[in-house]
Amino acid sequence: MSYPNKVAIVTGAASGIGLGITEHLLSNGAKVVVGDLNTVQGTKVVDELKKKYGDDKVAFCAVNVTDWASVVALFAFCYTTFGNRIDYVFANAGIAQMNEMRSSNPSHFATTQHPSLDTLGDRPPSLAVVRVNLDGVLYTLHAALAYFRAQDKDADGWRGKFVATGSNALKEGNILTEDARNRSFYPFPNDPLYAASKQGVLGTCRAVGPKVIDEGITVNCFGPSVVATGLAPPEFIAMLEREHRLTPMKTVTDGVDVFINRKSKVTGQIIENCGLKNVFRSIPSYMDAAARANMNEFHPSDQIDAALSVEGASLDVVA
Repeated sequence: MSYPNKVAIVTGAASGIGLGITEHLLSNGAKVVVGDLNTVQGTKVVDELKKKYGDDKVAFCAVNVTDWASVVALFAFCYTTFGNRIDYVFANAGIAQMNEMRSSNPSHFATTQHPSLDTLGDRPPSLAVVRVNLDGVLYTLHAALAYFRAQDKDADGWRGKFVATGSNALKEGNILTEDARNRSFYPFPNDPLYAASKQGVLGTCRAVGPKVIDEGITVNCFGPSVVATGLAPPEFIAMLEREHRLTPMKTVTDGVDVFINRKSKVTGQIIENCGLKNVFRSIPSYMDAAARANMNEFHPSDQIDAALSVEGASLDVVA
């Protein structure tokens, strides 16, 4: 794929998947604003990327995706830095309840043991994971739509393309096995807040994607299995690598290309990335004619079906 002079914002881009997407875009001709809460790491990464790709290709902007004013400032910075246009927005910033990725921490949201119900009101759960992973995506999407709608379509008919980082919330197992292929997205008891937030990302993309396609805008997400990032403990990453179950960054960026290439009309979809394989996860069919008719009251079902078509996208669709 080639994205000459396209302009992109990537949040959470100072490390992990966000950095991988950033390098992929830069290596294919795009200009990128690296958005991240970690100013020290972000500045360091951008300095290194400038040496490789050029000072005029990449810039850093500090952003807190849970703060609306900060998100607005990020978009304004990108717009003025790279020529009053934004073609791609990647809402990638995310966190997890780290202690609970491979252990049973008693302070975890769903397993906390309270010494007394009398003082329960003093111990609210922290919903920071939801604030970053879901609210941050919603803020970023809201700003992206505003900017996309304010600019003309490009030569291929697009105002802009939005991609969020979801998850398959897969703890163990391999999507290449027949058992995994026959399941929907996976329960993730280790971190229910992470699972809830990523399900929210998927629901948002499936709802907004069909709504905006006629405006020349697409909205999608991808759901990676375990990639070597800071969200998973190093020993866990090492184990998966030894067992050849770690998903390489190239699998993720191959999925990204399906969404943002100039010919792609894909919207409202999620691509699962696991190992060397990318697949679309199918959207559930209507339970019966009555269920379809009821949903049709809110938005024409035929229009949704047409918008969500992935014909010609060259990936398998897995239920």
